[in-house]
Amino acid sequence: MTSASTVRVIATGNPVVDEFEQFEGGVAVHLPGGDLVHIKTPEGFTDTAFRGTLAAFDTAYRRNGKIPSVGEIHELWPKLPKKTISGLMSTLEFRTALTSRGVQWDPKDGLTMEQQTVLLKLADPFDRRGISAKLKEFGVPMARFQGWMKQPLFSELYNKQTQENYAEALPAIRQRLIGNAEAGDQRAIELIFAMTGEWNPQQQHLDDARTIVLKVVEAIITHVKDKATREAILSDVSMYAGTLASMNSPKALEN
Repeated sequence: MTSASTVRVIATGNPVVDEFEQFEGGVAVHLPGGDLVHIKTPEGFTDTAFRGTLAAFDTAYRRNGKIPSVGEIHELWPKLPKKTISGLMSTLEFRTALTSRGVQWDPKDGLTMEQQTVLLKLADPFDRRGISAKLKEFGVPMARFQGWMKQPLFSELYNKQTQENYAEALPAIRQRLIGNAEAGDQRAIELIFAMTGEWNPQQQHLDDARTIVLKVVEAIITHVKDKATREAILSDVSMYAGTLASMNSPKALEN
């Protein structure tokens, strides 16, 4: 094996440790479980062309969220003829390498067993570990997971599962909130009253502000003897009071 830097360094100039590693005659791919498998450069193509096209394809895919065209890859790797890029993209070796990065070539293929297993673990509400720890358990590099999230089916199922977990957890959360309030937790009590509309902290602040404004007006009328000055001050105070009133009025949704 030559360099441990990724294929992406060829196209972007930014060496990042990743699951594509160079070796003489192709690339090395980290499979689930940690095994390292060598994927040989397709016959009739150079190592540089194979690695560079993989790097440009991966960059374009993650930037646009879809399978890139030959032209889009060529924009990132202009030194390589479009005919060569097209030829590489049609090889089994090229698709095998992309699959290891979570790039689903044909959406009709559905989810793999690996994806389904990871999806179940990620959606487990009782496993409080972070995403990285869960992926590591199954030997899935973060780059592969990020590739999966670009797949509409995987992303949709992941979002749906987390939404269902949220809905299922709400009754227990509400019960916990009630228990905290009954135990005298002031924040829990205020939150419950705010949720039921019995207490509005924003309204309380506005009422306090109005009280202060009224006191200011009374003081002005009592102590400012010059009529013009008094009217000018009261005009400004009235404008500020109007602003407070508008803050409390419901706003219509924009069409």
